[in-house]
Amino acid sequence: PEMADSKIEVVIMSRCCPDIAIRVFNSIKYYELDIISGVFTGGAPLADYVKLSNTDLYLSSNEYDVKQVIDAGIAAGLVVMNNGDYTDDNKETIEIFMSLLDKYIHETKEGLVDRFELIASQPADAASFMYDNNTMVGYIPERGIRSALCHGTLAIGQLGLAECLQILIGRDHTTKEGMELAKRIEGLFKQRCAEFKEEIYSAYDENGEPWTYHLNFGVYYTPAENLCYTAMKKFKEQYGVIPKVSDKEFFTNSMHVPVWHKMSPIEKIDIESQLTGYSSAGCITYVELDGGMSNNLDALETLVNYAMDKDIPYFAINVPNDTCLECGHTGEFNDHCPECDSENIQQLRRVTGYLTGNYTTAFNYGKQKETEDRVKHK
Repeated sequence: PEMADSKIEVVIMSRCCPDIAIRVFNSIKYYELDIISGVFTGGAPLADYVKLSNTDLYLSSNEYDVKQVIDAGIAAGLVVMNNGDYTDDNKETIEIFMSLLDKYIHETKEGLVDRFELIASQPADAASFMYDNNTMVGYIPERGIRSALCHGTLAIGQLGLAECLQILIGRDHTTKEGMELAKRIEGLFKQRCAEFKEEIYSAYDENGEPWTYHLNFGVYYTPAENLCYTAMKKFKEQYGVIPKVSDKEFFTNSMHVPVWHKMSPIEKIDIESQLTGYSSAGCITYVELDGGMSNNLDALETLVNYAMDKDIPYFAINVPNDTCLECGHTGEFNDHCPECDSENIQQLRRVTGYLTGNYTTAFNYGKQKETEDRVKHK
């Protein structure tokens, strides 16, 4: 019906940035939907906008937003969505996501270039150790520190691939459909970094002569020791608790399999090895084993060889090692010695790239919870 004859007016409300409004309304026009208004808040909470628009009923799949709107005195309802099917219905959403991701990758690149310029402008005494110990490979005095720094890596990092896939298609990359989309996402990162590396930058040496150089951009699968928690806190503030996305205290590291997935070491290697090749600035694949594996060196060697055959560049085996400081008993027994009942225990754990004696003090709350949620790969 024409809007003049309609008894209801539908208004689109989204936390997405206003840039995607054109694409959204092009889709609305294509499907001939009777919607002419929309609000895109760029991440800001929706409750205030709902109130200002004189809304009678607010519907959303986001439980947090629904509660906020109800608290503002407006009727609201939670829409339960079935995200289990990767169909044409969500392909438009995926295309919007890929477009936004591409935009943010380019913005990240510009930020890295600005940072490079800042570092290149610093005097020698800002990092005297580097000069004093001859670690500035490629340094040409007349061209300044830029001549050495341009050989370093400008890393574009990421985390939370598993949660991203859950939002987009309702499954992660432990499934065929999830892995297909994961490869498309990681392929975009790799492609853009390869393009950025071909761009030519110019400078002048101390004699006023021009010279050119490239910058080494790379995809970094960061362990996000702090960001896994701080990013999740920010996400929850904006979007609330979403099942399989923000119902924990941390985002999954980079492209890792979520730590609570039960599988064998071989299965984990098989999954993550499909994505490690997209990274050129650093990545890690690890497996969690129980303490008894230290008595089976043949099995450990088999795992290492298998990971090498899968071309994993950085492979780690996490084996817990607890030591009773009273009687000296070792093994895996966490906070209570099975031999002498002492609670004076030193716990050695490999949480990310580091071995730590007490992860509950060495890492933030999110990383602690992630460590506690890890399952043994058997």
